[in-house]
Amino acid sequence: MSVLAIHGRSEAGVVIKKGGPVSTALWEKKVGDKLWVRGPYGHPFSVGHHHKLLVVGGGTGLVPLISFLVHLRGRDVTLITGARTSSELLFKEWLIKESNDHRFKLIFATDDGTYGEKNQVPRVVEHVLKESNFDAIYTCGPEPMMKLVYDLAMQKKCHVQVSLERVFKCGIGICAACVIGPYLVCHDGPVFSERELSGMPEFGKTRRDLSGKKVPLGMGH
Repeated sequence: MSVLAIHGRSEAGVVIKKGGPVSTALWEKKVGDKLWVRGPYGHPFSVGHHHKLLVVGGGTGLVPLISFLVHLRGRDVTLITGARTSSELLFKEWLIKESNDHRFKLIFATDDGTYGEKNQVPRVVEHVLKESNFDAIYTCGPEPMMKLVYDLAMQKKCHVQVSLERVFKCGIGICAACVIGPYLVCHDGPVFSERELSGMPEFGKTRRDLSGKKVPLGMGH
């Protein structure tokens, strides 16, 4: 799940992919039901003086990048977003309209080729980086995907920021449930740049389960 909050609008939403008991319970909420939301915590993406930007979203990782896109208007932006199949591409029509209205380049990719390029997102990123140079890359999505994007950015010596996901318990940096390397994702992240990522041997490889035990990425999801 991820918060969708577009700058300048008075309302925000939560985009949820139904999977386990919590997300299913949220899906079953009715109009008028109340939710309790804590946050925001940590540090967001930052743009600085970068002008030519590559934004990479995978699956539901696209959602926080949509909020971020609004802050990038007036810059040279290429957005790559993908999913396993066409029906899982989020906000497709909205993105097409936004790309036309605000003149950013939009590339869709699907694993099965049902829409856009038939390829996985990192392969599309690799092709784009062979053709163009960027000042910075921003990405959110499945961690193995982000690790591949990070590796490509390092090959190009390009600044990169990734938004990580870990189990949050306290959310304020006390319980250490979300520790990765010397950092706490809730407090020091969730967005990290190449400077911090280079000191995270777990990045793209392992996470911690609810007990704090290190497990390979993908187990228990």
